[in-house]
Amino acid sequence: MPRMQLTSGAPDEPDSGDWDALCATPGPNALIAALFSELSSGLPDPSPAEVTDDGNHRVHTIWLGSEAGGVRVTETESPVTTMLPMYCTWETFGLPGIKATWDFKLDHAGPLGYVAFRHLTLVCDFATLADQRRLAAIWQRVFGRIPAFGPVG
Repeated sequence: MPRMQLTSGAPDEPDSGDWDALCATPGPNALIAALFSELSSGLPDPSPAEVTDDGNHRVHTIWLGSEAGGVRVTETESPVTTMLPMYCTWETFGLPGIKATWDFKLDHAGPLGYVAFRHLTLVCDFATLADQRRLAAIWQRVFGRIPAFGPVG
């Protein structure tokens, strides 16, 4: 099956000042936890973050599990200001029939920190159409929206 990209059904993107909505809106971590709960033995515990800083970008790499079964989380932020968003990539490994890479950004919301979710892209490799349907069903349970996928273009 070809590589597919989410074309509609992304989660809500609450206003950075609406703290109630920010706290109540599920983010990518909710989907990834549900995928691992339903398709694997659960989401592995995180490893300590590996941090690199070149003066312009601070990059945190965190593993939940390994390439055999888990998630690699990469967070890139400015080391000098919170006015710029934190860019994040969550990449799954070892799920049966599904490999997902979700790129999103988090805007800074005052004392809450980087929590204002903004969807960028979700690209998935599905082994079969049934695997795509399985992810869509989990997505709908987590976000309350029906996702649509199209070819990566």
